[in-house]
Amino acid sequence: MTLSLAACGGFGGQQQAAGNTPPSGSSEPNQPAASGSAETVKIRVATSSADGNPMNDLIYYWEEQVDALLPGRVEWENFPNAAVGTEREQIEMVIDGTLDAALVGPSNITAVAPSNAVRLQDMPFLFRSGEELYAAGEEWMNAKINEEGEPYGYTTIFYEYIMGQEIENNRNPIYTPADVKGLKVRSYDSPGPYKFLEACGGLPVSLAFSELYSGLQQGAIDGVYTTTSNYVPHKLVEVCKYHTKLEITSLGMTMMFSLNSLNSYPQDVQDALFEAGRLTEKYCQEVVSPQTKAKTYDEIAAAGVEINEVTDEQYEVFVKLIEDYCYDDLREEVGPELWDFCVEWLENYRTNH
Repeated sequence: MTLSLAACGGFGGQQQAAGNTPPSGSSEPNQPAASGSAETVKIRVATSSADGNPMNDLIYYWEEQVDALLPGRVEWENFPNAAVGTEREQIEMVIDGTLDAALVGPSNITAVAPSNAVRLQDMPFLFRSGEELYAAGEEWMNAKINEEGEPYGYTTIFYEYIMGQEIENNRNPIYTPADVKGLKVRSYDSPGPYKFLEACGGLPVSLAFSELYSGLQQGAIDGVYTTTSNYVPHKLVEVCKYHTKLEITSLGMTMMFSLNSLNSYPQDVQDALFEAGRLTEKYCQEVVSPQTKAKTYDEIAAAGVEINEVTDEQYEVFVKLIEDYCYDDLREEVGPELWDFCVEWLENYRTNH
């Protein structure tokens, strides 16, 4: 399915409102609640993350904000730790309406409901910080993702950009691409991490997240490529020796919401979900992300994992390798017009910040 970039006003020509907004047919957040609407709704929310993970904490924070806006109006049913299936299964359930919402990663969204704007988040070294992602999201990217998601029956309520994606492994420290050569690294199924590993001579391995601990313990894999905040709560630090402090991709988790479910709710509930989402993004960016970054590396080191931090010069070696190896291919996959717009936007953003 091809979607015209012009639908977003040329992306930068006329900016969408900051953050996420209700899909067409819903009123904007902060509008008065529909009068006389007092029915209680049940909302089922799933995630693959275990409780104790800051990503799950933000789900509960969002629910608390909804409850503060509309006390007693929503009955929550949470399914953490992949209780109802894998992320891809959760996405399929959101799309068909058997699940109302799920916190999922970009790569799994694109596997079920292709979205070029979502793919941009998973390109190695394209976005180099959560700050860049938040800014892009507020100015144009969130609106484009929602536009591409609507035909599949979903919208997005909020995003969680906490930490980037890095590698832990059991064989050797990583400071250069040559240090990755020959490593069997479990990566989620996405072109970005696969291209990174291939460019460095590593061996991407497909393995369910629930099997990572035993895979590392038994030597089926040498390492893991995942979000850095996952390593401690999922106990991967117990079965890894080296952590490479090299933010390869900067992507967040997306709270997908079924449009069928959303459109069945009273208007004041819809409005509260989006307003609480806006508050959650702000809280994540200003409080949770800085706090998590500050403590995560300390916790990784305290678990006995050696942290290897690349220098600026070593970082640029990785960047140049990836740009030469796969950026032309990734540009074609995402679409030249969208890719070029994003690159130009990033250049302007970095110049002004």
